[in-house]
Amino acid sequence: MNLQFLLKRKIIFFLVLSFLTAGLSVQAQSKEQTLRNLNNLLVNTVMDDLFTPPVASRIYTYPNIAFYTCIRKDDPSLPDLTGKLNGLNTIPAETVAVDHFIAACISFSYVGQSMVGSEYKFEDWRKAFTDSLQLHADNPLLKPSIQYGKQVADSIIAWSKKDNYLKSRGMPRWVVSSKPGTWQLTPEDYSQAIEPHWNTIRPMTLSNAAQFSPKEKLVYSRDKNSTFYKTMMEVYRIGNTLDSNKKTIALYWDDNPNVSVVRGHLNYYIHKISPGGHWLMIAQQACTANKETVTRTSLICTLTTIALFDAFISCWDEKFKTNLVRPITVINYYIDKHWKPLIQTPPFPEFTSGHSVSSNSAATILTALLGDHFSFSDETELPFGNKVRQFNSFYEASLESSNSRIYGGIHYPETGRISVLHGKAVGQHVLNILYPAAANK
Repeated sequence: MNLQFLLKRKIIFFLVLSFLTAGLSVQAQSKEQTLRNLNNLLVNTVMDDLFTPPVASRIYTYPNIAFYTCIRKDDPSLPDLTGKLNGLNTIPAETVAVDHFIAACISFSYVGQSMVGSEYKFEDWRKAFTDSLQLHADNPLLKPSIQYGKQVADSIIAWSKKDNYLKSRGMPRWVVSSKPGTWQLTPEDYSQAIEPHWNTIRPMTLSNAAQFSPKEKLVYSRDKNSTFYKTMMEVYRIGNTLDSNKKTIALYWDDNPNVSVVRGHLNYYIHKISPGGHWLMIAQQACTANKETVTRTSLICTLTTIALFDAFISCWDEKFKTNLVRPITVINYYIDKHWKPLIQTPPFPEFTSGHSVSSNSAATILTALLGDHFSFSDETELPFGNKVRQFNSFYEASLESSNSRIYGGIHYPETGRISVLHGKAVGQHVLNILYPAAANK
Protein backbone atom coordinates (compact mmCIF):
# COMPACT_ATOMS: atom_id res chain seq x y z
CA MET A 1 0.00 0.00 0.00
CA ASN A 2 2.84 2.43 0.86
CA LEU A 3 4.53 1.72 -2.47
CA GLN A 4 1.32 2.36 -4.35
CA PHE A 5 0.84 5.65 -2.51
CA LEU A 6 4.39 6.82 -3.20
CA LEU A 7 4.20 5.97 -6.89
CA LYS A 8 0.92 7.78 -7.28
CA ARG A 9 2.21 10.75 -5.32
CA LYS A 10 5.27 11.05 -7.54
CA ILE A 11 3.14 10.93 -10.69
CA ILE A 12 0.61 13.47 -9.49
CA PHE A 13 3.18 15.91 -8.07
CA PHE A 14 4.44 17.31 -11.35
CA LEU A 15 0.98 17.84 -12.80
CA VAL A 16 -0.13 19.56 -9.63
CA LEU A 17 2.71 22.07 -9.97
CA SER A 18 1.45 23.10 -13.40
CA PHE A 19 -1.81 24.47 -12.06
CA LEU A 20 -1.03 25.54 -8.51
CA THR A 21 -1.15 29.15 -9.69
CA ALA A 22 -4.59 28.72 -11.22
CA GLY A 23 -6.29 30.69 -8.46
CA LEU A 24 -3.86 33.62 -8.54
CA SER A 25 -4.79 37.05 -9.78
CA VAL A 26 -5.79 37.34 -13.42
CA GLN A 27 -3.33 40.24 -13.56
CA ALA A 28 -0.53 37.85 -12.57
CA GLN A 29 -1.02 35.52 -15.53
CA SER A 30 -2.27 35.57 -19.09
CA LYS A 31 -5.74 34.53 -20.15
CA GLU A 32 -4.12 31.78 -22.20
CA GLN A 33 -2.36 30.46 -19.12
CA THR A 34 -5.62 30.47 -17.17
CA LEU A 35 -7.25 28.28 -19.83
CA ARG A 36 -4.22 26.01 -19.72
CA ASN A 37 -4.52 25.82 -15.93
CA LEU A 38 -8.16 24.81 -16.24
CA ASN A 39 -7.36 22.04 -18.70
CA ASN A 40 -4.44 20.87 -16.56
CA LEU A 41 -6.80 20.68 -13.61
CA LEU A 42 -9.27 18.72 -15.73
CA VAL A 43 -6.63 16.26 -16.96
CA ASN A 44 -5.28 15.75 -13.45
CA THR A 45 -8.75 15.18 -12.00
CA VAL A 46 -9.68 12.70 -14.73
CA MET A 47 -6.52 10.76 -13.98
CA ASP A 48 -7.04 10.89 -10.22
CA ASP A 49 -10.67 9.78 -10.52
CA LEU A 50 -9.67 6.73 -12.64
CA PHE A 51 -11.86 7.36 -15.66
CA THR A 52 -11.39 5.10 -18.67
CA PRO A 53 -10.09 6.56 -21.98
CA PRO A 54 -13.53 6.76 -23.69
CA VAL A 55 -15.11 8.41 -20.65
CA ALA A 56 -12.11 10.72 -20.32
CA SER A 57 -12.63 11.92 -23.90
CA ARG A 58 -16.18 12.92 -22.98
CA ILE A 59 -15.03 14.79 -19.89
CA TYR A 60 -12.44 16.79 -21.82
CA THR A 61 -14.93 17.92 -24.43
CA TYR A 62 -17.90 19.53 -22.70
CA PRO A 63 -15.96 22.01 -20.49
CA ASN A 64 -13.93 23.18 -23.48
CA ILE A 65 -17.12 23.70 -25.49
CA ALA A 66 -18.50 25.76 -22.60
CA PHE A 67 -15.39 27.95 -22.49
CA TYR A 68 -15.38 28.39 -26.26
CA THR A 69 -19.10 29.25 -26.39
CA CYS A 70 -18.38 32.28 -24.21
CA ILE A 71 -14.95 33.39 -25.43
CA ARG A 72 -15.66 33.18 -29.18
CA LYS A 73 -17.82 36.29 -28.82
CA ASP A 74 -14.58 38.25 -28.49
CA ASP A 75 -13.61 37.17 -32.01
CA PRO A 76 -16.42 37.32 -34.61
CA SER A 77 -14.27 35.42 -37.13
CA LEU A 78 -14.55 32.20 -35.14
CA PRO A 79 -17.35 29.75 -35.96
CA ASP A 80 -20.47 29.35 -33.85
CA LEU A 81 -20.88 25.69 -32.84
CA THR A 82 -24.57 25.89 -31.95
CA GLY A 83 -26.67 24.20 -34.60
CA LYS A 84 -23.62 22.23 -35.78
CA LEU A 85 -23.05 19.94 -32.80
CA ASN A 86 -25.64 17.19 -32.42
CA GLY A 87 -28.38 18.36 -30.07
CA LEU A 88 -26.85 21.76 -29.25
CA ASN A 89 -29.33 24.11 -30.85
CA THR A 90 -29.41 27.12 -28.53
CA ILE A 91 -27.28 28.84 -25.91
CA PRO A 92 -28.57 31.55 -23.53
CA ALA A 93 -28.16 35.04 -24.98
CA GLU A 94 -26.54 37.86 -23.07
CA THR A 95 -29.02 40.40 -21.73
CA VAL A 96 -26.39 42.77 -20.29
CA ALA A 97 -22.73 43.51 -21.00
CA VAL A 98 -20.35 40.81 -19.72
CA ASP A 99 -16.65 40.00 -19.69
CA HIS A 100 -16.52 36.95 -21.94
CA PHE A 101 -13.28 35.67 -20.48
CA ILE A 102 -14.63 35.67 -16.93
CA ALA A 103 -17.84 34.02 -18.14
CA ALA A 104 -15.80 31.41 -20.03
CA CYS A 105 -13.75 30.48 -16.96
CA ILE A 106 -16.82 30.21 -14.76
CA SER A 107 -18.63 28.13 -17.35
CA PHE A 108 -15.67 25.73 -17.78
CA SER A 109 -15.41 25.27 -14.02
CA TYR A 110 -19.09 24.42 -13.53
CA VAL A 111 -19.20 22.01 -16.48
CA GLY A 112 -15.92 20.38 -15.41
CA GLN A 113 -17.30 19.99 -11.90
CA SER A 114 -20.40 18.23 -13.26
CA MET A 115 -18.26 15.68 -15.12
CA VAL A 116 -15.88 14.42 -12.44
CA GLY A 117 -15.98 12.72 -9.06
CA SER A 118 -13.65 15.14 -7.25
CA GLU A 119 -16.02 18.09 -7.61
CA TYR A 120 -14.31 20.05 -4.83
CA LYS A 121 -11.29 20.69 -7.07
CA PHE A 122 -13.34 22.87 -9.40
CA GLU A 123 -15.22 24.47 -6.52
CA ASP A 124 -11.89 25.45 -4.96
CA TRP A 125 -10.55 26.76 -8.26
CA ARG A 126 -13.65 28.86 -8.91
CA LYS A 127 -13.61 30.37 -5.41
CA ALA A 128 -9.94 31.30 -5.72
CA PHE A 129 -10.56 32.76 -9.18
CA THR A 130 -13.52 34.93 -8.17
CA ASP A 131 -11.86 35.99 -4.89
CA SER A 132 -8.83 37.12 -6.88
CA LEU A 133 -10.96 39.22 -9.22
CA GLN A 134 -12.79 40.84 -6.34
CA LEU A 135 -9.54 41.71 -4.55
CA HIS A 136 -7.94 43.58 -7.41
CA ALA A 137 -10.73 45.60 -8.95
CA ASP A 138 -14.27 46.82 -8.48
CA ASN A 139 -15.38 45.46 -11.82
CA PRO A 140 -19.04 46.23 -12.62
CA LEU A 141 -19.00 43.38 -15.15
CA LEU A 142 -17.92 40.78 -12.60
CA LYS A 143 -21.31 39.77 -11.23
CA PRO A 144 -23.16 39.63 -14.59
CA SER A 145 -20.21 37.75 -16.12
CA ILE A 146 -20.30 35.13 -13.38
CA GLN A 147 -24.06 34.83 -13.77
CA TYR A 148 -23.82 34.48 -17.55
CA GLY A 149 -21.05 31.88 -17.27
CA LYS A 150 -23.28 29.87 -14.95
CA GLN A 151 -26.20 30.15 -17.39
CA VAL A 152 -24.06 28.84 -20.26
CA ALA A 153 -22.76 26.06 -18.03
CA ASP A 154 -26.28 25.03 -17.05
CA SER A 155 -27.20 24.86 -20.73
CA ILE A 156 -24.15 22.74 -21.63
CA ILE A 157 -24.71 20.43 -18.65
CA ALA A 158 -28.37 19.92 -19.62
CA TRP A 159 -27.22 19.09 -23.17
CA SER A 160 -24.59 16.66 -21.88
CA LYS A 161 -27.18 14.78 -19.84
CA LYS A 162 -29.01 13.83 -23.03
CA ASP A 163 -26.04 12.05 -24.65
CA ASN A 164 -27.04 8.63 -23.21
CA TYR A 165 -24.02 8.43 -20.89
CA LEU A 166 -26.06 7.88 -17.72
CA LYS A 167 -28.23 5.24 -19.36
CA SER A 168 -25.14 3.42 -20.64
CA ARG A 169 -23.93 3.02 -17.03
CA GLY A 170 -26.68 0.46 -16.46
CA MET A 171 -26.20 -1.60 -19.59
CA PRO A 172 -25.09 -5.25 -19.30
CA ARG A 173 -21.49 -6.47 -19.38
CA TRP A 174 -19.98 -7.76 -22.58
CA VAL A 175 -20.41 -11.50 -23.02
CA VAL A 176 -17.18 -13.13 -24.20
CA SER A 177 -17.67 -15.33 -27.25
CA SER A 178 -16.24 -18.82 -27.69
CA LYS A 179 -15.95 -18.34 -31.46
CA PRO A 180 -12.34 -18.67 -32.72
CA GLY A 181 -10.66 -15.35 -33.33
CA THR A 182 -12.87 -13.33 -31.00
CA TRP A 183 -11.61 -11.20 -28.13
CA GLN A 184 -10.89 -12.98 -24.85
CA LEU A 185 -10.01 -11.62 -21.40
CA THR A 186 -6.29 -10.86 -21.22
CA PRO A 187 -3.62 -10.79 -18.49
CA GLU A 188 -2.53 -9.33 -16.11
CA ASP A 189 -5.99 -8.74 -14.66
CA TYR A 190 -8.30 -10.56 -17.09
CA SER A 191 -10.61 -7.57 -16.66
CA GLN A 192 -14.07 -7.26 -18.13
CA ALA A 193 -14.42 -5.33 -21.38
CA ILE A 194 -14.35 -1.55 -20.99
CA GLU A 195 -17.31 0.42 -22.36
CA PRO A 196 -18.87 -2.16 -24.75
CA HIS A 197 -21.85 0.18 -25.23
CA TRP A 198 -19.88 3.36 -25.97
CA ASN A 199 -21.35 3.40 -29.47
CA THR A 200 -24.69 4.33 -27.86
CA ILE A 201 -23.28 7.69 -26.74
CA ARG A 202 -24.41 10.64 -28.86
CA PRO A 203 -21.50 11.81 -31.01
CA MET A 204 -20.64 15.48 -31.45
CA THR A 205 -20.61 15.60 -35.26
CA LEU A 206 -21.07 12.04 -36.57
CA SER A 207 -24.45 11.10 -38.00
CA ASN A 208 -24.01 7.69 -36.32
CA ALA A 209 -21.26 5.72 -34.61
CA ALA A 210 -20.60 3.55 -37.68
CA GLN A 211 -20.30 6.45 -40.14
CA PHE A 212 -16.56 5.94 -40.65
CA SER A 213 -16.36 2.20 -40.18
CA PRO A 214 -13.33 1.19 -42.29
CA LYS A 215 -14.15 -0.62 -45.52
CA GLU A 216 -11.01 -2.68 -44.99
CA LYS A 217 -11.26 -5.19 -42.16
CA LEU A 218 -8.67 -7.41 -40.54
CA VAL A 219 -10.31 -10.83 -40.59
CA TYR A 220 -9.12 -13.63 -38.33
CA SER A 221 -7.62 -16.64 -40.07
CA ARG A 222 -5.18 -19.43 -39.21
CA ASP A 223 -4.20 -19.83 -42.84
CA LYS A 224 -0.46 -19.10 -43.00
CA ASN A 225 -0.96 -17.23 -46.27
CA SER A 226 -3.67 -14.96 -44.87
CA THR A 227 -3.19 -11.29 -44.03
CA PHE A 228 -4.12 -11.97 -40.42
CA TYR A 229 -1.60 -14.75 -39.89
CA LYS A 230 1.18 -12.71 -41.48
CA THR A 231 0.44 -9.59 -39.45
CA MET A 232 0.15 -11.68 -36.27
CA MET A 233 3.56 -13.20 -36.89
CA GLU A 234 4.94 -9.72 -37.51
CA VAL A 235 3.84 -8.73 -33.99
CA TYR A 236 5.62 -11.80 -32.66
CA ARG A 237 8.79 -11.01 -34.61
CA ILE A 238 8.82 -7.35 -33.58
CA GLY A 239 8.22 -8.24 -29.95
CA ASN A 240 11.18 -10.60 -29.96
CA THR A 241 13.58 -8.13 -31.61
CA LEU A 242 12.73 -4.81 -29.97
CA ASP A 243 15.59 -2.32 -29.85
CA SER A 244 15.89 0.44 -27.23
CA ASN A 245 14.31 3.08 -29.49
CA LYS A 246 11.16 1.03 -30.11
CA LYS A 247 10.88 0.22 -26.41
CA THR A 248 11.15 3.92 -25.59
CA ILE A 249 8.40 4.74 -28.09
CA ALA A 250 6.10 1.99 -26.78
CA LEU A 251 6.49 3.13 -23.19
CA TYR A 252 6.22 6.81 -24.07
CA TRP A 253 2.80 6.46 -25.69
CA ASP A 254 1.48 3.78 -23.32
CA ASP A 255 -1.04 6.24 -21.81
CA ASN A 256 -2.81 3.49 -19.87
CA PRO A 257 -4.79 5.27 -17.12
CA ASN A 258 -4.61 2.30 -14.77
CA VAL A 259 -1.65 -0.05 -15.22
CA SER A 260 -1.75 -3.13 -13.01
CA VAL A 261 1.56 -4.19 -11.49
CA VAL A 262 2.04 -7.55 -9.78
CA ARG A 263 5.09 -8.13 -7.57
CA GLY A 264 4.68 -11.43 -5.77
CA HIS A 265 1.80 -10.94 -3.35
CA LEU A 266 1.78 -7.17 -3.94
CA ASN A 267 -0.70 -5.85 -6.50
CA TYR A 268 -0.91 -2.11 -7.16
CA TYR A 269 -1.88 0.34 -9.90
CA ILE A 270 0.00 3.17 -11.56
CA HIS A 271 -2.25 5.97 -12.76
CA LYS A 272 -1.29 7.64 -16.04
CA ILE A 273 -2.76 10.13 -18.45
CA SER A 274 -5.24 8.88 -21.08
CA PRO A 275 -4.59 9.08 -24.85
CA GLY A 276 -7.10 11.92 -25.15
CA GLY A 277 -5.49 13.77 -22.27
CA HIS A 278 -2.07 13.40 -23.89
CA TRP A 279 -3.31 15.04 -27.10
CA LEU A 280 -5.07 17.81 -25.22
CA MET A 281 -1.74 18.56 -23.55
CA ILE A 282 -0.02 18.51 -26.96
CA ALA A 283 -2.59 20.99 -28.26
CA GLN A 284 -1.98 23.31 -25.33
CA GLN A 285 1.80 23.11 -25.65
CA ALA A 286 1.55 23.91 -29.36
CA CYS A 287 -0.70 26.90 -28.68
CA THR A 288 1.74 28.22 -26.09
CA ALA A 289 4.72 27.76 -28.41
CA ASN A 290 2.85 29.53 -31.23
CA LYS A 291 1.74 32.37 -28.92
CA GLU A 292 -1.90 31.84 -29.80
CA THR A 293 -4.51 34.17 -28.32
CA VAL A 294 -6.97 32.83 -25.78
CA THR A 295 -9.73 32.74 -28.41
CA ARG A 296 -7.61 30.75 -30.85
CA THR A 297 -6.31 28.50 -28.07
CA SER A 298 -9.88 27.76 -27.05
CA LEU A 299 -10.85 27.01 -30.66
CA ILE A 300 -7.91 24.62 -31.08
CA CYS A 301 -8.50 22.81 -27.78
CA THR A 302 -12.24 22.58 -28.38
CA LEU A 303 -12.03 21.17 -31.90
CA THR A 304 -9.29 18.76 -30.77
CA THR A 305 -11.37 17.41 -27.89
CA ILE A 306 -14.46 17.10 -30.11
CA ALA A 307 -12.44 15.09 -32.62
CA LEU A 308 -11.11 12.87 -29.82
CA PHE A 309 -14.61 12.29 -28.46
CA ASP A 310 -16.03 11.32 -31.86
CA ALA A 311 -12.95 9.19 -32.58
CA PHE A 312 -13.50 7.10 -29.46
CA ILE A 313 -17.17 6.58 -30.31
CA SER A 314 -16.30 5.56 -33.87
CA CYS A 315 -13.44 3.30 -32.78
CA TRP A 316 -15.36 1.61 -29.96
CA ASP A 317 -18.24 0.91 -32.32
CA GLU A 318 -15.78 -0.87 -34.62
CA LYS A 319 -14.05 -2.73 -31.80
CA PHE A 320 -17.13 -4.42 -30.43
CA LYS A 321 -18.64 -5.17 -33.85
CA THR A 322 -15.53 -6.84 -35.27
CA ASN A 323 -14.58 -8.25 -31.84
CA LEU A 324 -11.08 -9.28 -32.93
CA VAL A 325 -8.71 -11.28 -30.72
CA ARG A 326 -5.63 -9.60 -29.22
CA PRO A 327 -2.08 -10.72 -30.15
CA ILE A 328 -1.26 -12.09 -26.70
CA THR A 329 -4.20 -14.51 -26.84
CA VAL A 330 -3.60 -15.98 -30.28
CA ILE A 331 0.21 -16.01 -29.99
CA ASN A 332 0.14 -17.75 -26.61
CA TYR A 333 -2.36 -20.31 -27.87
CA TYR A 334 -0.83 -21.20 -31.23
CA ILE A 335 2.76 -19.91 -31.38
CA ASP A 336 4.50 -19.41 -28.04
CA LYS A 337 2.82 -19.85 -24.67
CA HIS A 338 5.57 -17.86 -22.93
CA TRP A 339 5.42 -14.77 -25.15
CA LYS A 340 4.44 -11.49 -23.49
CA PRO A 341 3.91 -8.03 -24.97
CA LEU A 342 6.09 -5.18 -23.72
CA ILE A 343 3.11 -3.25 -22.35
CA GLN A 344 -0.09 -4.41 -20.72
CA THR A 345 -2.92 -5.30 -23.11
CA PRO A 346 -6.00 -3.14 -22.42
CA PRO A 347 -9.34 -4.94 -21.84
CA PHE A 348 -11.27 -4.56 -25.09
CA PRO A 349 -11.15 -5.95 -28.65
CA GLU A 350 -8.24 -5.20 -30.98
CA PHE A 351 -9.64 -3.70 -34.21
CA THR A 352 -9.39 -0.73 -34.71
CA SER A 353 -6.69 0.84 -32.54
CA GLY A 354 -7.91 3.44 -30.05
CA HIS A 355 -4.52 5.16 -29.95
CA SER A 356 -4.27 5.31 -33.73
CA VAL A 357 -7.81 6.54 -34.34
CA SER A 358 -7.79 9.17 -31.59
CA SER A 359 -4.23 10.38 -32.27
CA ASN A 360 -4.81 10.81 -35.98
CA SER A 361 -8.15 12.54 -35.50
CA ALA A 362 -6.46 15.04 -33.17
CA ALA A 363 -3.45 15.42 -35.49
CA THR A 364 -5.80 16.23 -38.38
CA ILE A 365 -7.34 19.10 -36.40
CA LEU A 366 -3.99 20.44 -35.21
CA THR A 367 -2.43 20.21 -38.67
CA ALA A 368 -5.32 22.14 -40.23
CA LEU A 369 -5.18 24.88 -37.59
CA LEU A 370 -1.43 25.16 -36.96
CA GLY A 371 0.23 23.88 -40.13
CA ASP A 372 1.67 20.82 -41.87
CA HIS A 373 5.21 21.26 -40.59
CA PHE A 374 4.65 22.48 -37.04
CA SER A 375 7.66 21.41 -34.98
CA PHE A 376 7.05 21.00 -31.27
CA SER A 377 8.37 19.53 -28.05
CA ASP A 378 6.08 17.25 -26.08
CA GLU A 379 6.67 17.45 -22.32
CA THR A 380 3.51 15.55 -21.36
CA GLU A 381 5.31 12.43 -20.16
CA LEU A 382 7.84 14.11 -17.87
CA PRO A 383 5.75 13.34 -14.75
CA PHE A 384 5.80 9.65 -15.69
CA GLY A 385 9.57 9.39 -16.01
CA ASN A 386 9.82 9.77 -19.80
CA LYS A 387 11.99 12.35 -21.54
CA VAL A 388 10.74 15.15 -23.74
CA ARG A 389 10.24 14.08 -27.36
CA GLN A 390 10.63 16.32 -30.41
CA PHE A 391 8.37 16.08 -33.45
CA ASN A 392 8.46 17.82 -36.83
CA SER A 393 4.70 17.61 -37.30
CA PHE A 394 1.52 16.44 -35.62
CA TYR A 395 1.20 13.59 -38.10
CA GLU A 396 4.71 12.45 -37.25
CA ALA A 397 3.63 12.26 -33.61
CA SER A 398 0.35 10.49 -34.40
CA LEU A 399 2.11 7.93 -36.59
CA GLU A 400 4.60 7.26 -33.79
CA SER A 401 1.69 6.85 -31.38
CA SER A 402 0.12 4.34 -33.76
CA ASN A 403 3.36 2.40 -34.20
CA SER A 404 3.92 2.39 -30.45
CA ARG A 405 1.03 -0.04 -30.00
CA ILE A 406 2.66 -2.44 -32.47
CA TYR A 407 6.02 -2.16 -30.70
CA GLY A 408 4.20 -2.69 -27.41
CA GLY A 409 2.78 -5.97 -28.73
CA ILE A 410 -0.91 -5.14 -28.35
CA HIS A 411 -1.89 -4.34 -31.96
CA TYR A 412 -1.26 -5.85 -35.38
CA PRO A 413 0.60 -3.75 -38.00
CA GLU A 414 -2.31 -4.15 -40.40
CA THR A 415 -4.67 -2.76 -37.78
CA GLY A 416 -2.33 0.18 -37.28
CA ARG A 417 -2.33 1.01 -40.98
CA ILE A 418 -6.13 0.93 -41.27
CA SER A 419 -6.61 2.81 -38.00
CA VAL A 420 -4.50 5.76 -39.15
CA LEU A 421 -6.91 6.27 -42.06
CA HIS A 422 -9.88 5.76 -39.73
CA GLY A 423 -8.70 8.54 -37.42
CA LYS A 424 -7.92 10.98 -40.22
CA ALA A 425 -11.39 10.48 -41.68
CA VAL A 426 -13.04 11.34 -38.36
CA GLY A 427 -10.84 14.42 -37.86
CA GLN A 428 -11.51 15.69 -41.38
CA HIS A 429 -15.24 15.23 -40.84
CA VAL A 430 -15.12 17.34 -37.66
CA LEU A 431 -13.39 20.11 -39.61
CA ASN A 432 -15.88 19.88 -42.48
CA ILE A 433 -18.82 20.25 -40.10
CA LEU A 434 -17.47 22.80 -37.62
CA TYR A 435 -14.79 24.82 -39.37
CA PRO A 436 -14.90 24.36 -43.16
CA ALA A 437 -12.63 27.37 -43.69
CA ALA A 438 -9.77 25.38 -42.12
CA ALA A 439 -10.85 22.08 -43.69
CA ASN A 440 -10.53 23.48 -47.20
CA LYS A 441 -7.03 24.90 -46.83
